[in-house]
Amino acid sequence: MASPGPSWALLQRVADRLTEIRTDRDYRTNIGSAVALEPAQHADESVAGLTLASLGIQRDSNKPHGRHRLLQALAEASIPASLIDAHAQCHAIAADIEDALEDWIPLPNALPVQVEDIVFLDRPEGLPVVAVQVALTIRYRR
Repeated sequence: MASPGPSWALLQRVADRLTEIRTDRDYRTNIGSAVALEPAQHADESVAGLTLASLGIQRDSNKPHGRHRLLQALAEASIPASLIDAHAQCHAIAADIEDALEDWIPLPNALPVQVEDIVFLDRPEGLPVVAVQVALTIRYRR
């Protein structure tokens, strides 16, 4: 298979960074043990999981004549709703993601990952989970 390109390399680096989120590294949660780049890798709704997915790539309007791009991604964690503190865990995971990515540069041709929005979902589509979605933007040069 041919190389999937710089945007995929960026996603892989962010996913690798998120695997560091563990309590033994001074984070609030252990969601880093369940990071995936494909939603199908979290087939069991009875355990927590964190999926990183790309939403799209745009040309950086601040640099219209260059090769600068904006990769928009979503880190979505799902927690079994049956847990007593599922909603609180979602808040802790969101804080851990922000802490892990703050001022961190994924590749030499990229700027630090920016956390744009955080959305909390209570039983999305009737699923037995609660979820938190953290929208990310990564500026990079192809």
